[in-house]
Amino acid sequence: MDEGHLKDRGNSLEEEFFARRNAEVVEKLRSSRAQEDIRKEMAAALGAEDPALVEQLLSLGVTPATLAAVSLAPLVLVAWADRNLDANERKAVLEQAAQGGVTPGSNEAELLDSWLRERPPSTLMETWSAYARGVAESLDDARRKEFRDTLLTRTRAVANAAGGFAGMNKVSAEEKSVLDQLEAALKD
Repeated sequence: MDEGHLKDRGNSLEEEFFARRNAEVVEKLRSSRAQEDIRKEMAAALGAEDPALVEQLLSLGVTPATLAAVSLAPLVLVAWADRNLDANERKAVLEQAAQGGVTPGSNEAELLDSWLRERPPSTLMETWSAYARGVAESLDDARRKEFRDTLLTRTRAVANAAGGFAGMNKVSAEEKSVLDQLEAALKD
């Protein structure tokens, strides 16, 4: 085989190698961007910018979608506590969900919309409690506190939205009971 032909084959081999290598690098870049997007979604859904908490949740298999459900269910449970969802509660739920990163048209928004149109099943509290407890128990103390405090702050905002009678007793007995159940599920 002559040197020119060997050199051409060598060049072809190099090009093929680098083409594959470049494809791998591009795929890794895409994957890292996707992972970064997931981390941002998780941080938004949590309402917390703590990268360690996000990483810990991701390592447990918690996805942005499951986290959204975990963060939306308490809002809905409090809003429907008295079996009636008024306009102020609906607005508060939507505001808290938006702060948690739920965007219009997303799967999370569709789930939330269905829960706001029709009262969710009574099993939601039990299902949510079991899952949230498992997530919370998997976190270290600081992350567990942050997770709990974020969820409870949002749910209290919804509970306070209804207004009570003449602006007094903003949180009804039913809402207080739901808040207590939510807090108990996340207790240390």
